[in-house]
Amino acid sequence: MDAMRKIKDLPEGERPRERLLRLGPAALSDAELLAILLRTGVTGCNVHELALRLATALGGLAGLRTYDAAALAAFVRQEPTLRGIGPDKLATLQAALEVGARVFRPSAQALRKPLLRAGQVAELMFAESTRLAREGFWAIFLDRRRVPLRPEPDLLTLGLGAQTLIDPQTLFRKAVMFDAHGLILVHNHPSGDVSPSTQDVETTRALIAAGRVLGIPVLDHVIVGRPDISPSYFSLRTHELCDF
Repeated sequence: MDAMRKIKDLPEGERPRERLLRLGPAALSDAELLAILLRTGVTGCNVHELALRLATALGGLAGLRTYDAAALAAFVRQEPTLRGIGPDKLATLQAALEVGARVFRPSAQALRKPLLRAGQVAELMFAESTRLAREGFWAIFLDRRRVPLRPEPDLLTLGLGAQTLIDPQTLFRKAVMFDAHGLILVHNHPSGDVSPSTQDVETTRALIAAGRVLGIPVLDHVIVGRPDISPSYFSLRTHELCDF
């Protein structure tokens, strides 16, 4: 496409907004969705081309989830093909990401319900876990009725690469502090493959044993992947990989 050609110069049926209204957002490419957010191009580059460059540089829309505001701004500054994307466009992209995250974020009402199934745990976690390119390890501290004691799951550690480690002292110190009667462990696999590793199973068994000593049972360990990949989560309790 001619770099100076504007979206308004396209036939109406080819414009991203019109296509979205006519066909729905699922019919649009990553670049078309980004073009709607960016709204305008930059000097020497129309918005469609700019969106295509951004989508290519990120490796697709999923690449956006790994950046906070500062990291995204730094990424854009370093990438020659993205010059001209300024604070306003970056703010719009960040706002769109946050809207998406809040759509999946559990409501206060959901957090007051007992957690009886692994699927409920996964639903609570997707908004947070899918934003991370690294493995995180969370604990959900529960009362006697298995209702979460905290307004959101507690992030205990964040891995440097494809794995993260959990310190039992940190975990159970918090459990005692919050007067927990049980807890559920959660960690994410950013790849989307929720199969547990040998280390996942061994770590879980060690934490179960520590919980028994303290009288704070570990009720499950749920591995969450991505909601768009099936299976999207794995429960070590359901699959009887540990003696909970």
